Amino acid sequence: MAETELKANENNTDAKEDFQECLEAASELCEEQYSVVPEKGIGELPSLCKVEYIFNRFCSFMPAIASVLLLCIASFITVDVVGRLFFNTPWRGITDLETLFMSVIGFTCLAVAIIQRQSIQIDLFYEMFNDGLKRPLYLMACIISCVITAVLSKAAFDISFEWSNDTSILLIPEWPFIMITSIGLAMAAIAFFFQICHVGKAMISQKEIWKILLVIAICALITALPFIYKASGIKLSGLAIGGVSFLILMSLMLLRVPLGWAMCAIGILGLLAITRRASSVFASVASVPFTSTTTFIMIAFPMFMLMGEMVSLAGLSDDLFRAAKMWLGRLPGGLAVATVGGCAGFGAVCGDSMATVITMSAVALPSMEENKYDISLSCGVLAAGGTLGILIPPSMGFIFYSMVTEESVGKLFIAGVFPGLLLMSIFMMIIIFRVVRNPSLAPRAPVYPLKDKLLSLAGLLPVFFLFLIVVIGILQGWFTPAEGGAIGALLAFLFAAVRRKITVKIFKETMLRCCIMFGKMFAMFVGLYVLGVLLSSSRMPTLLAKAVSQMDVNRYAVLAAVIVLYIIMGCLMNIMPMMTLTLPSIFPTIQALGFDGIWFGVVCVIVMEMGMITPPVGMNVFTLASLRPEVNMAAIFKGVTPFFFGMLLCVLLVIIFPQIALFLVP
Repeated sequence: MAETELKANENNTDAKEDFQECLEAASELCEEQYSVVPEKGIGELPSLCKVEYIFNRFCSFMPAIASVLLLCIASFITVDVVGRLFFNTPWRGITDLETLFMSVIGFTCLAVAIIQRQSIQIDLFYEMFNDGLKRPLYLMACIISCVITAVLSKAAFDISFEWSNDTSILLIPEWPFIMITSIGLAMAAIAFFFQICHVGKAMISQKEIWKILLVIAICALITALPFIYKASGIKLSGLAIGGVSFLILMSLMLLRVPLGWAMCAIGILGLLAITRRASSVFASVASVPFTSTTTFIMIAFPMFMLMGEMVSLAGLSDDLFRAAKMWLGRLPGGLAVATVGGCAGFGAVCGDSMATVITMSAVALPSMEENKYDISLSCGVLAAGGTLGILIPPSMGFIFYSMVTEESVGKLFIAGVFPGLLLMSIFMMIIIFRVVRNPSLAPRAPVYPLKDKLLSLAGLLPVFFLFLIVVIGILQGWFTPAEGGAIGALLAFLFAAVRRKITVKIFKETMLRCCIMFGKMFAMFVGLYVLGVLLSSSRMPTLLAKAVSQMDVNRYAVLAAVIVLYIIMGCLMNIMPMMTLTLPSIFPTIQALGFDGIWFGVVCVIVMEMGMITPPVGMNVFTLASLRPEVNMAAIFKGVTPFFFGMLLCVLLVIIFPQIALFLVP
């Protein structure tokens, strides 16, 4: 029952009691493991009606369903790999089940990530605004996202009845899963609709009705842009249409429209501009959310996320740091050097930068504070060391690069090994150099007996074993990167179980984090492929590559321009959005200039990771600042500055000596 109805029926005791029970139930749900009831924020209020409560309650079960399917996929993959390697009996058709399950997992987690306010957005300017400007921007983002998800849901629903394709091996009909795709997108639209209601109510209470009307007018104008273009009689080339589309996309992103849905919006609007009939546009994108997400490489993302969560849960990060501290602690800045080693070790079984920062901060920062290390140095080491998590394989950055460019994930993993070790060594040398020049930054750590040092190596065995199994298995062709992630996740789970680190509560929390993380990434995958339809239709990447390749400019000058562009963009956004926005256009150009795609992947990831430690965004710095709010953010940025130049040196060495990345690549 809506709030206005409650006020109109104040004398209705039963209505009041029902509403109170609804709020109490919603409050209780907030305390449950799989709660997705909105938190309070700008324009957000507790659930105001039973409809929203029922919807939130329904969505609260989605992570549980996704978790079960995720564990099923990991189990299926492990059984298939074991049967294939040891008994020569592969599980026929397992890929069909895994890819269909992956689609269900992604679309069941979409609404959960939205309700939890976990969509991937760029907050570069948003946090600078006051509430009076935040509310209309938030409303516009929700309206655009709601409309786009509703349109995609309707398009998928329409084609589900006509879809006659079956899976390639088991011949499972695909139309029910397209229907699930439609339902998942519809749930996302409903989640955005409730957010529109909340922020709209807040704006009305602040007498901002004129702002609501202005936002609606702007959204209508954006929707009308392709029709205005057609009516104007102006004829733009495919390259120009692509360029204008990217400018509008950047504008929407800076206005905090969720990245995935912003890409979907621009993809559809751009197609409407270059296609005569609107029906053909919706027909061309209707199946994209399903077909683009039922690929085997998609499985690698949640598997490596789960692997990192399980490694952290098993306490292997503590063992890594303890061993590094005992062996490297007596060096100048020994605990900081040990932290870099621990970050590299954890990155070898995690694959994510921010996860490495969060985990190693909890392990290493208290020890450095106890030994009176300079806080700027300590935080700088952790923020910079976290970048190793996405360079040393297995790497989420390489997986995403592979999805966008269709380069081999296995080759990218191999190519990242020595550049990762090189960057780790540069970081260590920077620490030692700084502490030798200024010993007050880091007092010497105590000497540990040889016996304790040798015993500490035992804690490295599980991590070393995991790394060898996953990386060597991929190198030898025993299994694919996606299968390696699943096997690594199950092995890490077994380590945690043997160490008795797992309880039902902790396991639920771990799976919930993994599902929400994948849900927000999944929206970006959908947007990437919808945008890809526009790029393919406009031929923008091909035309841009042709134009650059015909320029009378040294190819290294073009490469330098790309690197500068990435450094600048890295100051504004995270690595995934950067790859999404730039690689479809830049990668064909790089290939046309004769650069190796695998080598460029390594350069690309290192340069983009530099953005994780540079202002104004610097996600690793902000993550660390949220963990240690008492530390001045300026001090953290000061601490990471030397490591920024260390990363530049690493990029320069990889460019001058490409074999650093390529000599192991077959």
